[in-house]
Amino acid sequence: MKNGETSKSYYLPPWRSITIGTILIIVGLAFTFMGIDIKNSFWQNIQWVLVSFEGVIEFLGSVLMLAFKLGFLLGGYFFIKYADGVERARLDDEGLYYREIPKGSGASKMAMDAGPLTFVPYKSIRDITLKKTFWAGWQLYLTLDSGILPLTALGVLKQAEKQEILEWVKQCIKR
Repeated sequence: MKNGETSKSYYLPPWRSITIGTILIIVGLAFTFMGIDIKNSFWQNIQWVLVSFEGVIEFLGSVLMLAFKLGFLLGGYFFIKYADGVERARLDDEGLYYREIPKGSGASKMAMDAGPLTFVPYKSIRDITLKKTFWAGWQLYLTLDSGILPLTALGVLKQAEKQEILEWVKQCIKR
């Protein structure tokens, strides 16, 4: 942090969210318009895209598929809409706030950016290191009383941002 700043936030690069959102929208559109036949009537194609009224099973299946398609389209839209506001870390005078990848199912990991940042006061940090591995690239590691904690979710930050976090935390834990 520069002189006079009391806190600084580090954000996920927006191009990643925009790329994911675009892919989700393309997949949603592909599922939506896949199977349209120009030989069929307009009504048959509308039923294929939206909801089919041919029978009970077809209706239930088409409602499920519609929800599936809307999930892709809306998910992509929200990824793009909030691309520049995904905070991964924050430094202030009290401690380090970081995004933690939750344990458990894929659904909880997909929604990890929706939850609050995890706070670690500087007095609880024994050391912080920046190590390079073949598979993960440059990663920050916190050494706490409870053990070593890899800050995996911060791997998407730029090298200069990781170095800035490292230097600031080292400076604060010396106090």
